[in-house]
Amino acid sequence: MQQLKVLFALTAASALVACGGGGADSPAAPAPAAIPTPTPAPTPVASNGTLQTSVPAATYADARRLNAFNQLNAVRQGSGAGLLAQSAALDTSAQDHANYLTVNGFNSADSAHDETAGLADFTGADPFTRMKNAGYDFSYATEVIGDIGSSSTTSDCVGDLLDTVYHAVSMLSRVTDVGFGEGSGSAAGMCTIDMGSPLDGGAARQIPPSGAIVAYPYNGSTVAHGTFHVSNESPRVSATLLPNATAGTPVVVGFRNQDVVAGGAVTITQFSIATSAGVAVPAVILAGTTVSGANVNADSTLATDGPEFAVLVPINPLAAGTYTVTLHATISGGQALALTTWSFTVAAP
Repeated sequence: MQQLKVLFALTAASALVACGGGGADSPAAPAPAAIPTPTPAPTPVASNGTLQTSVPAATYADARRLNAFNQLNAVRQGSGAGLLAQSAALDTSAQDHANYLTVNGFNSADSAHDETAGLADFTGADPFTRMKNAGYDFSYATEVIGDIGSSSTTSDCVGDLLDTVYHAVSMLSRVTDVGFGEGSGSAAGMCTIDMGSPLDGGAARQIPPSGAIVAYPYNGSTVAHGTFHVSNESPRVSATLLPNATAGTPVVVGFRNQDVVAGGAVTITQFSIATSAGVAVPAVILAGTTVSGANVNADSTLATDGPEFAVLVPINPLAAGTYTVTLHATISGGQALALTTWSFTVAAP
């Protein structure tokens, strides 16, 4: 698998926009005036949560997008995040932007997510305009873009986008629908992934039940490598906390379950990782505004885009082998967390 060259993420929650890999209901810069989105009324959450546990099979004719769809859903299912349904509208907006980037490159606008009117294949100034132009009205939406070189397949792009902090948060967030776009020619390794929840009832979906969390890498899973290329993700994680260009595979935990949606706050007392021999792996904890506790570092991007997420990042790349994650946390007013320890494997090179 090739190293990522470019990573970008952009998110909108209701009428809010922020750069980063997740979504939020906390204050952020307002969305462009051309795409105002009303905030839906709160909907009660059933005691068993509102995760999508089944979706129609994807209808992609090409293997690249089909593999990407299946890979992302396999990860979301294993992580407890709920499945995503293929959206023809999001396929359109994602492919439109992939076509634009293929022709004009990443530096044709202020952000890789933006487009400049008048250039070839222009379909909208920003991803949220493009989604709405394609017919997708969202309560929450996010876009991630990866570029790993012309010889890589879409599934590689998805896997490497998940091996990050902010992009992984975005891909494991509350979204219910997804669309994929692919570059071509010299940009064949580039992928654009548009995700969202619909305006009609979307805010009440993808909520795990009381006591449950989202966790990736999930128990029993294998990741292709143990290296997170910190310097390649935009925005970059704090250089004070992670000064080197590389670190270890991030462990992403999402706490937005029934208890948090009802107003509960998360307190972490332990979030750690150890080798199969029980040797502690030095790591830092990043967290959004809903999460606090021992050794937790507030992260400005998560504060806006993933307030209910915490991410444990090993300071150094992880060698091949099996690792055990330990998480002790409480949610005020909620049940005890069902998942407190789990293990994943880093594949041999």
